Amino acid sequence: EENDEEEGLGATLLFESLRDWEKELERLGAVGWRVSAVNERFDMAPSLPRYLWVPSGLLDHDLKRTFAHFQERRVPRLCWHHPGGGDLLRAAGFHPASEPGSEDVRWVPGIPGDLGVGMEGDGKEKPPHPPHCLSSLGPEPSDRDLNCLLSSLVQLLGDPHARSLPGFQSLVQREWVAAGHPFPRRLGLLCRDTPREESPVFLLFLDCTWQLLRQFPADFGFTETFLLALHDSTFSPYFSTFRFSCQRQRGHGSPLQPCSQTYRSVGGWPDPSGGFGGHRGGSPFPLVWAWGLRYSREQRERFRNPAGPPAPAEPPAPGGPGAPCPWKGAVPVLALAKGSLSPHPLPWRSSRPLPLPPHRDTPPENRGRISGGSRCPFPELLLPCTAGPALRLWHRCYLRGLPQEQRGRLAPSVAALLEELELLQDRIHAW
Repeated sequence: EENDEEEGLGATLLFESLRDWEKELERLGAVGWRVSAVNERFDMAPSLPRYLWVPSGLLDHDLKRTFAHFQERRVPRLCWHHPGGGDLLRAAGFHPASEPGSEDVRWVPGIPGDLGVGMEGDGKEKPPHPPHCLSSLGPEPSDRDLNCLLSSLVQLLGDPHARSLPGFQSLVQREWVAAGHPFPRRLGLLCRDTPREESPVFLLFLDCTWQLLRQFPADFGFTETFLLALHDSTFSPYFSTFRFSCQRQRGHGSPLQPCSQTYRSVGGWPDPSGGFGGHRGGSPFPLVWAWGLRYSREQRERFRNPAGPPAPAEPPAPGGPGAPCPWKGAVPVLALAKGSLSPHPLPWRSSRPLPLPPHRDTPPENRGRISGGSRCPFPELLLPCTAGPALRLWHRCYLRGLPQEQRGRLAPSVAALLEELELLQDRIHAW
């Protein structure tokens, strides 16, 4: 328990209980949304979590009619609430036999004909037709791969809490683990007689996180060492976090067999309650966040960034004093166009354009600013540079097996000294 509290496991929300969902919704200050237990028995959508964030005025009786309209019955639900009043929703694509204009799905504010991930307004104003900027969103039929990636990156860019160590772990739990990302199939942890559906979607998310961490080191409460430990843990079928494909499987055990049994514990780590240390819920396998089971105190200290972001202030009420959006009625929309997420105004709310993303040559210290020296209207929004020179290879992750890399890191050399000097210069420049 001491290790759990030290490493943030006690502060990490697993989103397996009703209280976790209510606590996070309260933190976000998402007025007009509630926690629904309509899928508590997984009979509405087996791959969705037990609890969903849905509009407060929507009854569960009416919500049940919505499931059949979406593939794998993965209905639209809230993922994140922006302090300025915007809401991030995610859903699967429409079922081929469904009717997008049906009364059953009209509760979704401004839902386009093919919705994957979209940032919507607070629902007080509803347009007669779907907005053009949202119609460009390409849907993901299953809502279990790229939607996990996009929704996580949006929150990582816009929510300082998601950049803390417990906040990041909670983000992975909600948008990947509870949301039903098929870890065993995508990571290739299944036996060879099963269909191969490998795709490094989660590893791509870790790489994107590392890119942001490198560009904004003082804005993250964790380090590259933490990401490297999480990367290595994904390939172990021992942890319940990556062993199952959805919350339902984690509670009842999985019929899918891992490729190897070498990770089965010999005797395990018994605890006084009769289970195995480092896990919660019905699975006998430990959580990946129980770092104290396999890392020493000195190693775990390297997970945390001492110059990380300060604790965020309480989010202001939408439209109230201190609200971050300077334009009355303006609500941000993140539209996916040509492979990038860009902020756009809702056309029926404001005719004044939001600031464009920074030019590729913009210095890191000015990427969060707009013309005239004023700050970007989104609080603590990170605007990364995507130019070629700014995107670097994750050496410690991808090149540590090369002999020349091993020599450079285990013994003094000119190349190692140059690399260390460059790293120190980058940190000084960022701070």
